[in-house]
This record gives sequence, structure tokens and C-alpha cells, in this order.
Amino acid sequence: MEESNFLHDQNIAILGLGLMGASLALGLDGHCKGLLGIDIDPETCQIALAKGVVDSASTDLRQVLPEADILIIATPVSATLEIIAELPRIHNGGKLIVTDLTSTKVEIMCALESLPSNFDIIGGHPICGKETLGISNAEKEMLEGCIYTLTPSGRTSERTKTLAAQIVDAIGATPLWIDAKEHDRTLAATSHAPHLLSVALTHATEKKYARLSGGGFSSATRLASTPTSMMLSMVMTNADNTIEALESVKTEIDKILALMKAGDEKNLEILLEASKNKREEMMRRA
Repeated sequence: MEESNFLHDQNIAILGLGLMGASLALGLDGHCKGLLGIDIDPETCQIALAKGVVDSASTDLRQVLPEADILIIATPVSATLEIIAELPRIHNGGKLIVTDLTSTKVEIMCALESLPSNFDIIGGHPICGKETLGISNAEKEMLEGCIYTLTPSGRTSERTKTLAAQIVDAIGATPLWIDAKEHDRTLAATSHAPHLLSVALTHATEKKYARLSGGGFSSATRLASTPTSMMLSMVMTNADNTIEALESVKTEIDKILALMKAGDEKNLEILLEASKNKREEMMRRA
């Protein structure tokens, strides 16, 4: 079989038809044999079928797994860990490729590696999203052009690596192969700490100032609108790295405070200019 045809012969089951799962399904339309949707909410399943997001939809994972070649778990971290733990009990048949979309990887990969040998495993994480969740906000364009991290295990087969790469290519994303520990260190700095900094700024600002808040406040606090269920499990399964990232930010805040308290406008200007230049360089590399 030609490598380029692997994905076209696969039935892909997506568990969780919210923003990420439904957007992925839309991106995979026409690139695989079939798209099987699973969601605990019957209404979400009905919407997914009505909009043609998937070919079939069910609230019962056990009914879908016998038809699936690949299972993509598109739920928050805590729910994903629970689902992985349940898989051996509800699927004891043939080979099944299992991957995920979560933004932390060390705990997820430990859970995946505990699965029996009839499960082939690989971690995944598309670096994209919105604060407004749900299938009604799904769009395949959200995934196009994004970085999609892939984290194989020592037991991941070459065929599964190929299929994972083909999924990423099919949705128009760019694959980045990365170790679980490096992934979590990086995401703590670029995502998890920023979420909590957004929360901190929101709490530190009195409600009465809202009428004079502009784009700066809106941009800086945008991530505080992320649903609690998603944010909590995300930061707590990557707590050590996120604490380290927050401590680094605290050090920089202390520098700014010291300069302002000393009235040191010259060195504050140097710091602000360096920050501006660094951000522009980082955005060019992104």
C-alpha cells in the first residue's frame, strides 16, 4: 500500500465534538474513509449530523469503537485521562490507534503508555483555539496553518507516525515532533502561565473601571474567559512548569516595580524597548 493512501482507508472516531473535535472533523472531511463522532451530549450529536460534521454520531463510545481504526480524544485534560483509563475495559479487540488533542503531554503520555499492546499510541496537540467553545464555534480554518505537535512513545509504530503526520497534513497544519517534557515546559511559558496572568489581571482590576477599559485590557484579559473546566486541568497537570514560568514573570514585574519606585526612567525605557524588540522577533519566528 502506498504511504499516501493510508489515511483514506481509515475510519476516524473523534470523541468530543466541541470546538476542537468538530473543527478537526471539518478539516478531515474527504480525507478518510469515515468520520465517527462521539459526544456525551445528544444535542451536540444531532447538530454534528445536521451540519455534516461527521458521518455518524453516538453518545456511546462502546458502540463506535468496533468500527474505528483511529480514536482521537478531543476533551479537556482531566476527562481525557479518565477516558484513557477506561479504554481497556471497553475495547479488548484488535489494534486501535489512540491520540489526543490536549495541551499537556507528560501525564497524557504516561496514561497512554499504560494501555495494553492492542492500542497504538501517539500524543497530539494543535496549537490553536478560541475562548468560545462548542460545536457552534467550530471551523476548519482554525486549524489551517497552525503548529500541530506530535509526541510519539517508544512503542509507537512507524505506521502510526505516518498516519498522524497525514492527519496533520490533511487539515493544513504543520507537524512538530516534540518530546513530552519539552512540550510541557514550552506550553507553560507560552500558554498556561499567560492564562493565569490574564486571570490575575482580571481579579486585580475593579469592576468600576470597566467603562474606561479599552483594547489593551481586553487583549490582556482575553484568556480569562477560557472555561474553568479546561483551564484548571490544563494548569494543574503541568503545575511545576507553570509555577516556574510564573516565577519568571514575577521576577520581571519586580524589576519594573523597582525601576518605577526609583524614578529610573532611563533604565525603564531601555527595558521597554528591549521587550518591544524581543516580542517583534518572537512573532516573526512564530
